[in-house]
Amino acid sequence: MGDTGFTINSKVYNFFKWIALVVLPALATLVLTLGISLNWSAASIAAGVITAVDTFLGAILKNSSTNYAAKQNVGDWVVLQDPEGAPVGMKIVGNKEDQVFKDGEQVSLTVRREPAPPPVA
Repeated sequence: MGDTGFTINSKVYNFFKWIALVVLPALATLVLTLGISLNWSAASIAAGVITAVDTFLGAILKNSSTNYAAKQNVGDWVVLQDPEGAPVGMKIVGNKEDQVFKDGEQVSLTVRREPAPPPVA
């Protein structure tokens, strides 16, 4: 999926995530359970509509989350390996020029494995 540029700020994202993960599934279950208990013939339709809205909201949140994570990535954490695959070192390769990390800053790095260079004689 390509970057659509669509992101939601963190407060709005967290609110809608709570709605999608807690409120709507609980509401659909409540409507369906009470509807069956009270012989409400439209209960399954109402629960289906709630579930459809929840699925749509989840897709939007996933898209926003993916785009946000991609924008936060600052480079690669390269794990250098010996011929047997054991780690022998690591380095950070930034994807931005003159990347400066601030104390306490959280960053996102993509892990990549590479063979270690041969020892210098």
